[in-house]
Amino acid sequence: MTTRPICVLGNLNADLVMGPLSDWPAPGTEAFLDRCDFRAGGSAGNTALVLHRLGAKAGLVSSTGDDDLAVMLAEPFYGPLDRIVRLTGRTGISVGLAHPDGDRSFLSFTGHLDHTDLALMRGQLADWPLDGALALVSGGFAMPGLRPGLRALLDHLRLEGAETAIDPGWPGDGWTRATRAEVLGWAKAARHLLLNDKEVTGLADIPDPLRAATALRDALPHDTIVVVKRGAQGALAAGPDGIETAPARDCAPFDTVGAGDAFNAGYLAALASGADLRDALAAGTRTAGSVISAFPRDTGPLPGWRPNATQHPASDRR
Repeated sequence: MTTRPICVLGNLNADLVMGPLSDWPAPGTEAFLDRCDFRAGGSAGNTALVLHRLGAKAGLVSSTGDDDLAVMLAEPFYGPLDRIVRLTGRTGISVGLAHPDGDRSFLSFTGHLDHTDLALMRGQLADWPLDGALALVSGGFAMPGLRPGLRALLDHLRLEGAETAIDPGWPGDGWTRATRAEVLGWAKAARHLLLNDKEVTGLADIPDPLRAATALRDALPHDTIVVVKRGAQGALAAGPDGIETAPARDCAPFDTVGAGDAFNAGYLAALASGADLRDALAAGTRTAGSVISAFPRDTGPLPGWRPNATQHPASDRR
């Protein structure tokens, strides 16, 4: 059980995951796929679900539309720290298409996320115990309504006493000069910047993930920790004390959708329980591996981080 509460703020939507898909069907034709899973998702939703499975003291601050999908999405989030608001309109949905090489593509309809904004988020936080908490803002680029106020939300969380983290996701218009400046502005208000290997190289405009993480760390406040999720290659972090790494769990998943979100949950849950950076990275990779090993996704308990329980055969400190 974690000792610090964890507040997850961001996108909750429906996820339809199908595959494997080798080639896009030609217009006017139909392709039949072997596997399918329909579940609550979105970057923030995925992280909050895994935190609940880890037994963390955590809650999701988000929204749904007012259609039938809203009932399915809100059902898992009934805890004392969950804050889910129903908005007028259609609920957002993402279709994840798994490819034979383990990669995936997404088709998304934002729906209610267009109307999930700073005022709504701040209103839901009125009675949330933020002082001393960890707070993750996840999926910023998937939330058109919140995106303009995301820096203000991070500033609010910090002023309320929370240790902040951000996982911005992938910008729909690519890594332009404007989107890089936008994310760096968000990151300056976050202690933890959580990215995957494609995102960190795109943000830094440097092709090597380690060099990109180091460059970003040097460009941000001195206590910022830049975490890079690298799939089968594990994870690395560039922080004030140098570089830490952790190996990935050995698995061959069909569905990697939400792997980075599961990593975020394990990483934050470990930090909330008193882990150091090395142990938090290892907890993140172990949690991600456990989650994506099951298809359809399990909902049962997951083992959390415990002192002296994590081994680091491939970890290093530079």
